Amino acid sequence: MTDFVRRLVSGDKARFKDGELDVELDLAYITDRVIVMGYPATGMEGLYRNKREHAIKFLEHRHGKSFWVFNFCPLKENSYPASVFDGRVSRYPFPDHHAPPLAILPLIAREMQVWLDGSPERVAVLHCKAGKGRSGTMACSYLLSTQIPQDPSHVHRSKTTIARATEQAKLLMNEMPGDPSFPENDPNKDSPDDDLVKKELSAESPLPTEPAKIESDKPEEAPHDNLNHVLDLHTSRRMRPPSPGKKLKQGVSIPSQRRWLYYWSLLLAHQEPLDFWSLDPPAQPSPKVYLKEIKLRMRELSGVKSNLVKAATALIDRTSRGKATSMWGNVSSKTHGQVWISLARYDDEMVDTLEKWEKHTRDEDGNFGKRKMGSEHMGNDDISELFKTDKWDHGKMVRSFARLGSVGEDAIQAEVTKDGKVITHLLSPLSNDNWKSIRKDIEADEDRLTVPKPSDGTLSEEPSLYDVTRIIDPNEGIVLDANREVRAKLYIGQVFMGWFWLVPTFHMQHPRSPGSSTTLRLNRKELDFPLGIGANIIDLEVTMEWGSETAGVIAPPARQTSPDSLAGKGEPTGLAAGVKAISAAGNIGEAMEAKQAAED
Repeated sequence: MTDFVRRLVSGDKARFKDGELDVELDLAYITDRVIVMGYPATGMEGLYRNKREHAIKFLEHRHGKSFWVFNFCPLKENSYPASVFDGRVSRYPFPDHHAPPLAILPLIAREMQVWLDGSPERVAVLHCKAGKGRSGTMACSYLLSTQIPQDPSHVHRSKTTIARATEQAKLLMNEMPGDPSFPENDPNKDSPDDDLVKKELSAESPLPTEPAKIESDKPEEAPHDNLNHVLDLHTSRRMRPPSPGKKLKQGVSIPSQRRWLYYWSLLLAHQEPLDFWSLDPPAQPSPKVYLKEIKLRMRELSGVKSNLVKAATALIDRTSRGKATSMWGNVSSKTHGQVWISLARYDDEMVDTLEKWEKHTRDEDGNFGKRKMGSEHMGNDDISELFKTDKWDHGKMVRSFARLGSVGEDAIQAEVTKDGKVITHLLSPLSNDNWKSIRKDIEADEDRLTVPKPSDGTLSEEPSLYDVTRIIDPNEGIVLDANREVRAKLYIGQVFMGWFWLVPTFHMQHPRSPGSSTTLRLNRKELDFPLGIGANIIDLEVTMEWGSETAGVIAPPARQTSPDSLAGKGEPTGLAAGVKAISAAGNIGEAMEAKQAAED
C-alpha cells in the first residue's frame, strides 16, 4: 500500500496517483484498515470537499468491493442514497461539532468489528462533513476497542487497571485544546485567565473533569488503556504536520467529544459507574441527579472587538427599564442579568432505542466493543434499519428541556483582581415566570440591535427562546437522569458563548448516597467553541446532588415551538449574531470560524 493521503490545509486536497488513477482527495489512512475522509460531495460543494466521483473511483480502485462506508451526517446536513456505494453504507447521524448519544459508540465499534473480521482485505471508511471531529471520534472509538499495536512507551504493565485508566483520563483532559482561531485560546500561549485559574485551584484539587473514584467489585480484566496512543495516532495520520515552532493541532479537538472517548475507555476497562447500562435483571430505574447551580466566572470584555462589546453590553444591560447599570460597571444587587444556560439532550425515544440495541448486541462476556453473535435482529427489527430513514434526524435531534439564569440579589457579583475585573454569575434553575421575565428583556434588546433573523428554525442543535419547556421544582434543582447525556449551552442574551456535554454519573461520587453533592469544574479550554465573548470565560462550576429513586420528575424535552414562533417570531441564533459582530470588525478568519461552528 502506498503512503496514506493526508489533508494538507483547509480547503486543499492531496493528489493521489496510482497508474491511470489521478484524483484529489481529502482522505487519510488511520490504520491500514480504517480510513477517514471528508464528505463525498457533488456540485459546487465538490469544489472544496471531496468530489463524489473521485471518492468512488479511489475506493473501488484501491479496495474493490471490500469497503464499507460509515456516514455520520444527518440527512438535512448532507445526504446521498446508499446506492452510491452499492448499498455498503451505514448511517449513524448526529449534529456537527457535538457529542453523540453515548450508545452510538459501542454500536459503531461493534459493526466495524463485524465487518473487518469478515476478511483481511476489508476496510472501513468513515466520514462526516469535514472528516475530522465526528469521524475521528468514531475511528478512535473503534480503535480503543481493539488490541492495535502499541508503541512500547505507552505500555505500563506494572500498573493496575484502574490506575492506568485514571492516568489516561488525566492526560486526556489535561491536553484538551482551546480554539486556536482566537489569540486568547492559543494552546501554545498562556493567557492571563489561565494564571488566575491556576492560582485558585489548590494543588490538592482534582482535575476539573476527573470523576470521583468509582468503587467496584468487578474483577479486573485486560485493559484497553491506549487512549492517548489512539488519539495521537489519529492526529498524526489526519492532521497537517505543523510548521517549525508550532504545535500539532489535535485530530479530535472538541473537548466534549474527547470526554466521550474518556467515558468509553472506562467502559472498555470495566470501570464504569455501578449499574451503568446494567444487564442484570430486574432492571433498576435510572438514578437521578439534581442539577443545583452553575457558577460562571468571566473576565471583563475589554479584550473583545469594540462592536462586540457594544452588542454584548446592549444585550446584558437593563437600562431600558432603569433597573440596573451595566454589569461591567457597578453591579446592582437587584438585577437578574441576562446570562442564561439552555439545557438539552437527545430525543428520548431515539436514545431509548439506541440503548436497547446496545444491551441486545453486547457480547455475552460483557465486552463492550464486541457484538454478540446473531444479535442483528430484535423481534421484527433489524439493526441495519435503525437510521435507514430520517425518523430521528428530520428535525431537531437535540432538544432543550430546562434553563438556568441569574435569580436573586446576589446572583451577579463583581470583584477587581490584579488580573482584571471578574464577574461571577450564579445561575439557578428558572421557573416559567422567571424565564418569561428574562426572555422579555432579551427580546427588547434584540429589537434595538436588529440582529439577523434565522431563515430556518429547524436546526438540529439550536435551542429556541420559544421552546415549550418546564421546570418541575426550581427550588430543589433540575432533575436529570444520571446515565443520560446533557448539553449546557451558554448565552449572553442571544450571543452564544460556548457549550459542553457531560454524562453526570461519570463525575459523581460512588457508591450513591442521596443528598451527597459533587462540584465539577471546567475551565474555558474544556468548553466547546468558546467563541467571541466566550473567550472571556475563566471557568465554571457545576454543582450536582444525588437524588432518591423517588426524586422529582425529569422534564420532557421540547417537541414544538410556541404559537409566536410558529407565526414567525423566531429567535436570532446566537452564533448568527456573533458572526455579524465579528464580520463588522473585519476579522474574516474569526467570522468563518464562528460560521463553521454554527453549521449543522
